Amino acid sequence: MLTTEIKSGKIFVNSLPKSGTHLLLNVMELLGYREHFKDNNYTEQPESTPPIFFNYREVKKSLTQINYNPENTSQQISVGALTPLYVPASILRQWLEVIAEGKYILGHIPWTPLLSPILDDLSYHHVFIIREPRAVVASTLAFILDTGSKMPARHFLENDFKQMSPLGRLNFILEGGYAAQAGVEIKSFAEVYRSMIAWQNEPNCLFVRFEDLIGEKGGGSDDKQRDTIQRIASYLGIPCDRRNIDDKIKQIYDPSSRTFRSGKIDGWKNSLDSESIELLNKYCQPLCQEAGYEICSS
Repeated sequence: MLTTEIKSGKIFVNSLPKSGTHLLLNVMELLGYREHFKDNNYTEQPESTPPIFFNYREVKKSLTQINYNPENTSQQISVGALTPLYVPASILRQWLEVIAEGKYILGHIPWTPLLSPILDDLSYHHVFIIREPRAVVASTLAFILDTGSKMPARHFLENDFKQMSPLGRLNFILEGGYAAQAGVEIKSFAEVYRSMIAWQNEPNCLFVRFEDLIGEKGGGSDDKQRDTIQRIASYLGIPCDRRNIDDKIKQIYDPSSRTFRSGKIDGWKNSLDSESIELLNKYCQPLCQEAGYEICSS
C-alpha cells in the first residue's frame, strides 16, 4: 500500500461493467482502502447488512432477504446496467451508512439526482470509471459466456446467449430486448452507456477513464497512469508523491482479478469478425463522441 494509515471517509467505486473496474479497485487497495465486506462488523440482521456489491444480482438477493415489496414511489435508485433493479433511496442510504470508515463498495449505478446528496451527507467519495464503448461491448459479450470461470455465479444472460449466434448476441446487446431465459428486459447499449457517462457532469464525482489507468502493459501510457493515480489520491485527500506510485504501479495491472479478461485498449478488435466490427463502429460512433473519445475508427 502507499500508506498503512486507517483512512477516513468511505468510497463508492462506480462503473459501467467491463470498463476496468479491477484497475480502480487495485488503486483503492494501494491507497489503503479495503472492500467493505472484508473484516466487517455487521450485525446478523439482514436489513442492516449491505449487499457485497451494488449490482443487480447482489441487491436483488439482499432485497429478498429483507422481504422487500416494491412500492410505487419516485424516490428510487436504479441499480444495475443492462437491466435495472429499483431500490428505495432510504434503503440504499441505510446500506451505505453502516459501512465502516476506510472501506469501499463497488456498484453499477446509472446517473440519478438522488444519489449524490446521500453520498455527500454520509461523507463518501464517489469515483467512476468508464471505457471506450466498443471495448465495453466486446468484453461484455465474452464475459457473459465465461463468468463462471472467475466469479461465484454465472451471468444471468448466459443461457439466453447460448441460444444465439455470435452476431445475434452482438445485436441483442446493442438493441436490447426481452431475455426469455432470464425473464428480464434488457436495455439498449446506447441507453445503458449514456446513463453511465452522465456522471461526468456531476461535480462531486471523480470521472476516470480506463485508457488513462491501464498503463503500458495494457497498451496505454505509464505517465498517464501515474497522473491518474495522483489525481485519485488528491481527490481522496491522500498525500501521494511520484516515488510512492512508482514503487507500487506494477500491482495495478492484475490479470488474476476476478473480472479481468484481456485488459488491452484495442484488444476488442481481435475478438470480433469483420462484419461485427463494422456494425459496432457505426453504432458506437455517437457514443464515442459523447464520452469524449476523439477517434472511433477501426
